[in-house]
Amino acid sequence: MELQQLRYFDEVARTQHVTNSAKKLNVAQPALTQSIRRLERELGVTLFERVGRNVRLTACGAALQKRIAPLLAALDELPEELAVVAGREQAAVHLAIESASALAVDAIAAYRASHPDARFVVAQETAARRWDLRIRTVRADGAATGARRFTERIGIAVPAERAAGGPLALTDLEGEPFICLAGSRTFRAVCDEACAQAGFAPRVAFESDSPAVVKSMIGLGLGVGFWPERSWGSLKDSSATLTAIVDAPFARTIEIEPAHGPLSKEAAAFHGFLVSRFEARWREPSPLRA
Repeated sequence: MELQQLRYFDEVARTQHVTNSAKKLNVAQPALTQSIRRLERELGVTLFERVGRNVRLTACGAALQKRIAPLLAALDELPEELAVVAGREQAAVHLAIESASALAVDAIAAYRASHPDARFVVAQETAARRWDLRIRTVRADGAATGARRFTERIGIAVPAERAAGGPLALTDLEGEPFICLAGSRTFRAVCDEACAQAGFAPRVAFESDSPAVVKSMIGLGLGVGFWPERSWGSLKDSSATLTAIVDAPFARTIEIEPAHGPLSKEAAAFHGFLVSRFEARWREPSPLRA
């Protein structure tokens, strides 16, 4: 086995999509496929099985990923750790930002204003290998150890003239052009489930895996879209208005989770600061019109 083979395998295991993995790795898809097949031959087992356009790990593949993931993470951390030991730089805080990205970025900017030497490494993919702190949308079951959770209502952003009549029922939106986050996002799943319970599937006119792009499209009044009341901020200076859903209100929960094990002093300091920024935002008056 070669290190490159294991890195290729790990990337496909995390994305469960060969084409997307090839693009991220900047290799040709046939070369990536051949590398995986060669690794399977060397190990004498099948690591992936095809599911439509995607792939998923077999039991052997899952066992291999579980073994190599911490090893690859440790190798990735070596350059930074050695630079810190040598005194050339301060340890970076690694963030996996899957939700509330605008609020998290604002917190980073505010923190660096008083800690100009602070360093951050930010990943927005759901399968980020290494992180000190992770911000994500979660289900309402038990929180991870040491995690803080913040629950916010979901409103609907609609063109201003449409909102003039006041709050809307979810069923009023059937047939409207929706602007949505891509289906892989947990927030999208929460919204799709609410629509399903109301008896319809949203007619998606535009979707993106970038919350910033979705927010901009909604703000331009190009369609309707679900909008969290706190983490996405207000809709000031846009052609859309945020209004409440009256017949089937629903919410999402954002979790700030520290990594297992002791955090570096830099990560621990930012963790406390980040939580305080979220707490302050949640104390502000809600922009969601009743």
